[in-house]
Amino acid sequence: MNIQKIGVIGAGTMGCGIAQVAAQSGYEVVLKDVKEEYVKAGFAKIKERLVKRTGEGKLGILEKDRILSNIKTTTSLEECRNADLVIEAVVEKEDIKKHIFKELDTICNDETIFASNTSSISITRLAKITKRPERFAGMHFMNPAYAMKLVEVVKGMHTSDETVNIITAVAGIMGKIPVVVNDFP
Repeated sequence: MNIQKIGVIGAGTMGCGIAQVAAQSGYEVVLKDVKEEYVKAGFAKIKERLVKRTGEGKLGILEKDRILSNIKTTTSLEECRNADLVIEAVVEKEDIKKHIFKELDTICNDETIFASNTSSISITRLAKITKRPERFAGMHFMNPAYAMKLVEVVKGMHTSDETVNIITAVAGIMGKIPVVVNDFP
C-alpha cells in the first residue's frame, strides 16, 4: 500500500508535531480536532516553528510554504474518509480513543490503516472496537514529535506483518527511527 494521505486526529502538542513531520515528509495531511480554535492553534504552532527555522536559515521560504500547503485543518472526521493512514493523538483516555476509532471505522475506506499515538493503552483493546484489527497498530512518537527521532511501532495481537511494515516504512520516510514492539494487553 502506498501511503499518500495521512489523517491526524488531535491538534494538541503531539498531534500538531506529528502533522508537521508528515507534511515535511511530503504527505498530504488532514489535521482534525473537535473545535476550530484547536485546529487553528495547532496549525499556528506548526507555522511558528517553520517560520523560526526559516529565520535561522535552516528552511527555505518556498519549502516552508510547501509544508504548510500540505496541511488541511478540519473539525470533521469525514475529512479523513480518503486517508490511507489515520494517526490518533488525542487525550490519553481509552473511552475517547475507542469512540473516535469506532466512528472512523464507519467513515474510512476498508484499506485505511489506523494507528494510535498512545503510550499506555493496549493497541489490541483499541483495535477490537474496529472491523480492521489486522490494520491497526501503535505509532507512538516521542515528545516533541517534530524533533525526537524515535517512534515506537506497537504490534497488537491481530496486527498484520504488512501493517507493521507499512507503519515502519512511513516512520522511516518521516526521518524517524522505528522500533517494533509487541503489545501486552
